[in-house]
Amino acid sequence: MRLLLRQLCVSAVLGAAMWIGSSADALAGPPSIGIDRGLVLTLGDRARRASFDKKQQAEGADAPSAFKKIRTIVIDPGHGGENQGALGVVDVHEKYLTIELAYALREELQRTYPDARVVLTRYWDTELSLNERAHMANRVDADVFLSLHYNSAPHPRAVGIETYYLSDEKVTPDPVEVQGKPLASARPTTSGIPRPDEAAVQGFFNESEVSAELHAERMRQHARSALLAKIVQRSMLKELKGSKNRGVKQANFGVLRGALMPAIVVEGGFLSHPEEGRSVAKSRRQRKLVRALVSAIVSFDDALAKQADDAGARAPSNEPVAHADRPGR
Repeated sequence: MRLLLRQLCVSAVLGAAMWIGSSADALAGPPSIGIDRGLVLTLGDRARRASFDKKQQAEGADAPSAFKKIRTIVIDPGHGGENQGALGVVDVHEKYLTIELAYALREELQRTYPDARVVLTRYWDTELSLNERAHMANRVDADVFLSLHYNSAPHPRAVGIETYYLSDEKVTPDPVEVQGKPLASARPTTSGIPRPDEAAVQGFFNESEVSAELHAERMRQHARSALLAKIVQRSMLKELKGSKNRGVKQANFGVLRGALMPAIVVEGGFLSHPEEGRSVAKSRRQRKLVRALVSAIVSFDDALAKQADDAGARAPSNEPVAHADRPGR
């Protein structure tokens, strides 16, 4: 009953956002009813920052308020709008579970690291194409891209958690657009992402020229995606004790193609499994999954810092040390 009430509440809030206008309006917040989503999130982030500083002063601690290397994290709640995703054994569509998980993850990241920038690809029940999700991450110069999903199968035996990163052969864009495996709708929709004519969509297909430097950078980010996927999978298994390890896999998922940063798809469990399907809808499991993802991001950030230190140690003393981040950052 509590789960049903929770779904109804989420549906009412997200439905109101959809009712007042287009998906562009919904992403920006529904101004016609006086809700400024940006202001609400900003005030919440400022309150968390004040609480963080107060706790630091009271305890005399000096915990970091930001990551070492990561500045911007993009969280992609899978599905949305008419693309509702899987319907599990508890009769809750995947799109509601992913956005609830995304908000909880953002909340914990901002509480623990208030100086980090955490962006969601959708804040309401809006439908986005696969390209729009990765394009948004590229536009905000994200350092990490996490696409959150839950699994489903036509039979009730499938169970467990898994993490994906892009197939090796799809690291370099195709000369023409090729449809990848759908995790969300690939239909072109309005997302609310500003796209002036001069701002071409990068990283997807038909690039005029892929330079050797750009190709090398893509391969470097691909290797980091593999590392991120392994760290996330290990962290989930540690927190979600007893879950079946379905491993780290590669796939030609459209939501990952074109991302210019470490990017992965997280499959947090099977909604179709009679036991796991009920577990994934509970707050207790959600909290564990949030802890696992935060811990994984911290570990990945440490790994990036170590890579930068190692690169600095190898650099000749009379030459500038190469930054660990992408060129131009």
